[in-house]
Amino acid sequence: MSGMILRALVLLSIPAFAADQLKIQKPDRVGRIVENQFYIADSSHRTVRGTEEDSGSIRALTYKPFGITLLRTQNRMHWAPNLQRVGASGYKGLGTWTPVQTFRESMEGDTYVTWREGYLADYPEVKMEAEYRFFPEASYFLFWSRMTVEKPLSVTLLRNNEMTMDPFFTHLAWPTAGGKHQLTTFDDRKPILEKEPIPADAPWVVFVNLDKGYGYGFVMLQSTNARTLHAETKISDGEGNGKYWSRYLMSGGPGELKPGDKFEERTAYVLFKCSKTEPLGEFFALEKQIRQRFGKK
Repeated sequence: MSGMILRALVLLSIPAFAADQLKIQKPDRVGRIVENQFYIADSSHRTVRGTEEDSGSIRALTYKPFGITLLRTQNRMHWAPNLQRVGASGYKGLGTWTPVQTFRESMEGDTYVTWREGYLADYPEVKMEAEYRFFPEASYFLFWSRMTVEKPLSVTLLRNNEMTMDPFFTHLAWPTAGGKHQLTTFDDRKPILEKEPIPADAPWVVFVNLDKGYGYGFVMLQSTNARTLHAETKISDGEGNGKYWSRYLMSGGPGELKPGDKFEERTAYVLFKCSKTEPLGEFFALEKQIRQRFGKK
C-alpha cells in the first residue's frame, strides 16, 4: 500500500490534522465518512421512518472550526439530482437511491473519489452517475453528476444541485446583474426574488450565519442540459423552518425527455468563515481559487 493511501487511512485517535491528511471510514457498502482538517462529510446508511437510506449521498456535513453539523432532520442533506414522471405522486432522486447498483472508490494522488452508477427505483429510463471528490487541504469538495435518458419519459420535475438543511443560517446571497451581489435575510428575500429570480445558471449561491460567523454555498463549474423548461434556481422553505436551494431544470411540465438527452453538472460545495463587516470575503477568495484550480463555468 502506498504511503499516500496510508496517510488517507489514518487512525481516528489522531486529534489534529496536517494539511495532507484525509481520514476515511467505511461503515457500509456505499456510505463513507470523510474527514479533513476543515470538515467531516457523512454519507453513511441510516433508517428513517422505517425506510432504508443507503444512497451514498451526503447526509450531514460538520464544519469543524465551529463545531456545527449541517443536516436536514427529515431528509438527506444532499438531495439531487431528482425527477418526477407525469402522473407520479412524488419524485425520486439520489438522496433516496436504494440500492445503488454500482459503487467504486479510489485514491487519485491525495484526492479521495467515490463513484455511483445505476438506476433509481421506478425510473429505468434514466441512467444516473454521481461522483464525489474530497481533498485533504480544502474546505470544499466537488460533486459531479450525469443523467442520461435511455428511453422516452414525460416529467413534471427535473432538478439538480439541491442542498437541504435545518435553520442554521440567517442570510443568503447570490450574484446579480453587473457583477454585483444581493445579501438579504430569508424573510426579506421573497419580494426581491419575485421581481428577479435567480437564474438556473447562477455561478454561485451561499447561505450565511452572520451572528455565528460561518457560511456554506456552491460554486458552479459546469452545467450542460439537453433541454430546460421554466428553469431557475429556487430558495425554498421546508418544514420546521428548513432552508434549501435547488436548480429547477424542468418544472410545470409535462416536459418530454428523449433518448440521448443528458443533464450534466459539476459543482464545488464550500464551507467558509464570514463576518458582519465582511460577509463574503473568504467565500470570494475560495471561489477564485476553485475556478483557477478546476476551470471556469
